[in-house]
Amino acid sequence: MFGNLTVAFILFSLTASAMADGYSHPVVMTGVTQMADTAELHFDPAPKDTGTLVILGDHTNTPKKSYHFVYSLPVPQRGQVDPPVNLDFSDKQKLTLLCDPRSDNCISTGYVTMGTTTFSVLWKVTQR
Repeated sequence: MFGNLTVAFILFSLTASAMADGYSHPVVMTGVTQMADTAELHFDPAPKDTGTLVILGDHTNTPKKSYHFVYSLPVPQRGQVDPPVNLDFSDKQKLTLLCDPRSDNCISTGYVTMGTTTFSVLWKVTQR
């Protein structure tokens, strides 16, 4: 019970800060590429609305790669628990993330391909 209240408080805090035009502190989400390399989405804190997708190259032993994006957090609609996070990459690709309000799990509505690397649709919040 206490764990559920703690998670609810964290998500409420995250949503409240998101409604203030961005995250109030750095947020990191982790996923994987089709080659099993770790991918991280680093969201800069407000007032910035930018972030970086980082491919660590930890499985393929390749150099780390970074791609910049701009993110937006729409005001939640009535009855909506967490607003989607919209990412726009410099090459005109878009990605929308939806997060489960009771866990740190997120899913994207599609996928992006950067260079020759494609990313999983599953993401996990690893830093709030």
